[in-house]
Amino acid sequence: MLVAVTSVKSGGATSFASALAAVWPDESALLIEADPAGGDLGGWHGLPDSPGLASLANACRSGHPDIGEHTTRLPFGIDAVLAAAGRPQASAAIGLLADTEPARWAKERPIVLDLGRLEPGSPALPLLELADVVLVVAGGDALSLLRLSLAEIPSDRARLVTIGRVGYSNEDLAHLVGVPLIAHMPWDRHSAEIIAGKRRIGRAWNRLGLPATARALAASLVRQGNFQVR
Repeated sequence: MLVAVTSVKSGGATSFASALAAVWPDESALLIEADPAGGDLGGWHGLPDSPGLASLANACRSGHPDIGEHTTRLPFGIDAVLAAAGRPQASAAIGLLADTEPARWAKERPIVLDLGRLEPGSPALPLLELADVVLVVAGGDALSLLRLSLAEIPSDRARLVTIGRVGYSNEDLAHLVGVPLIAHMPWDRHSAEIIAGKRRIGRAWNRLGLPATARALAASLVRQGNFQVR
């Protein structure tokens, strides 16, 4: 299964995508940083971005690369293809990656694409179109939802994931934003700080809060997508 995670103006896409990858049923999913603005995870944890997205994109030019050769194990327990922190380097690599067939990697292992903020003309848009489901992360406040309602989400597979308290009923949300709601996630500073390398990792960090709710969503996606967990 290929899952794309993006946002319009709200932050939180990387934290949510990381939590989702960490709690995927049976085994963690592979996270690919494909944010045209640049990757965060390498900088947060003091890890090099090579091997990573750039090396994977270059390898794609010459055939069918082994994606495992371009991954890094992160301290909180997921494998990730890390992107350079700079926009030019990340954007160029994403453009190359989009010309390959990332969906075939998802047949071997679940993949979560962190596409960052959705912008017109983004080089990540072709990746969004390849995804089995597009999870659009937005805050539950009125301004975040208004911005989402004004955005054009180029996928009929887009589903809304709210972060934090929401001041609308599910029915009102559907009318307001035009993107079907799939899950409410709690605002979880503790987990966000673990993912960002700011807090010590406890053994049970992924059993409460954001990871626990993300686990339920991942299980639901597996069931709805007729995807067999390995």
